[in-house]
Amino acid sequence: MVDPERQRHRVTRIIAASRFPFLDQEEDSWPPSYQTIVNDEQNRFGIKGSNDIGIIYPSIVILRGDGGVQELGMVEPAGNVNQERAKVWQFLSDSTSVGRTHKKLFVYVPHGYEDEGLKVLEDNDIEYDGLRGYGVVDGNLKIYPIKTHDSPHDHR
Repeated sequence: MVDPERQRHRVTRIIAASRFPFLDQEEDSWPPSYQTIVNDEQNRFGIKGSNDIGIIYPSIVILRGDGGVQELGMVEPAGNVNQERAKVWQFLSDSTSVGRTHKKLFVYVPHGYEDEGLKVLEDNDIEYDGLRGYGVVDGNLKIYPIKTHDSPHDHR
């Protein structure tokens, strides 16, 4: 069996490669100047928070051509899907850009933890664009779209 943390890093890389941008996403909604950065076993891009938060390394960081943060994706292990994690998710929401109407934060939780993830986000009034479940089924990554605010084409 694969170590859960190693598997989560693999999941992060697959999500980043296939969803940021989607394989069929046109340049009108994903400019060529966007850069996708993955924090996996190697932390490549951190965001400095307050002293009690420290530096957070979101799983996926999308930078605009001007270097600003456009979108963030957080692929969480089961142990992080709880009310204590709300402070980090709020910080990430505050650190990203607004899409059409919502902050471009996407939270990925293990399949089976989607209700808990939604409760954390909504109980704490955290602005986000999407909540997704993830799981490995027959050796393949499966994404479970739970809620999407901004773009219907992102709900997949």
